[in-house]
Amino acid sequence: MTGKTMEIRLGAWEGWQCSRRAFIASSAAALALLALPSPPALARDMRVRSRVLPIGWYPAGETSTKAEIEKFVSGVSPLAAGTQVFGGIVPHAGWDFSGKLAARVFYLTAKLTQPQVVAVFGGHLGGDSPLLLVTDDAWETPLGNLPLATEFYAPLKRRLSLEEDDPRENSIEVQLPMVKYFFPKAKVLALRVPPSEKALELGEAVVAVAQELKVSLLAFGSTDLTHYGLNYGWAPKGYGPEAVKWVKEVNDREIVDAALKLDASTMLKLAARDLCACSAGAAAAAVTVAKKLGANKAHLVDYYTSYDIMPGDSFVGYMGVVLEG
Repeated sequence: MTGKTMEIRLGAWEGWQCSRRAFIASSAAALALLALPSPPALARDMRVRSRVLPIGWYPAGETSTKAEIEKFVSGVSPLAAGTQVFGGIVPHAGWDFSGKLAARVFYLTAKLTQPQVVAVFGGHLGGDSPLLLVTDDAWETPLGNLPLATEFYAPLKRRLSLEEDDPRENSIEVQLPMVKYFFPKAKVLALRVPPSEKALELGEAVVAVAQELKVSLLAFGSTDLTHYGLNYGWAPKGYGPEAVKWVKEVNDREIVDAALKLDASTMLKLAARDLCACSAGAAAAAVTVAKKLGANKAHLVDYYTSYDIMPGDSFVGYMGVVLEG
């Protein structure tokens, strides 16, 4: 399937059409056609956003997707019973690199609560970008279509300046099969968020709308950390093990510490100064939502880099965080 959306007709309408044609073909009593029920009213076609990432980012089939997710969380111990969770921060590389870390954040939260709405904040935007809202009705995943939280659209637009998004990148999409797996009854609210104060405004607005609609909510910010090396045009400490050590112990360490302190504003400042996150606005928005809902601490699930999986001169940092109360 290609293009922004695919058209889905209601099965009842198709069934009515088939019954009507079969009846006309088999009966001379044309007047009896009047007794057939009228077709259902269609307000509009359902808009389902198609997958755009190629295989390699995440699997294509239902069986392979479930198997991969289950492998990622095998042996992971749940958080203590009674722990309050409000969301998290997840990386968004291809599943071969950061999938296990994202899956573990989703798993740990899902074991403790099943919300009605899961907000997934993505990024890859400049600081001057507007807030971008995905306004479709559902999003295709290998596990079936994931319904989107359309009831949030109008209330959010009344509170914020939003533009409609047509994302052709990975920061949201790569998370959705996991969201569908771990939160099978939830709807998703999908926005891309710039690394600016708009992220904090968005977080507050999302909580206000959830409270207005009386729905339960978790929020996840999708970001990778330092992008280092030739592939990214940035290598201030040269190459080799010392460069990897600097990224882990200095450049990424500060933003990880800020996340664990639930300090969204500092996260934004560090990302701008140190180039240590590609989607800091997404993480800052999730932290803001979590704090408004009652979070007062964070749990670092893990931190590592793509160098730990496939050593090379170019690599990316990943953190996984659960936001707790």
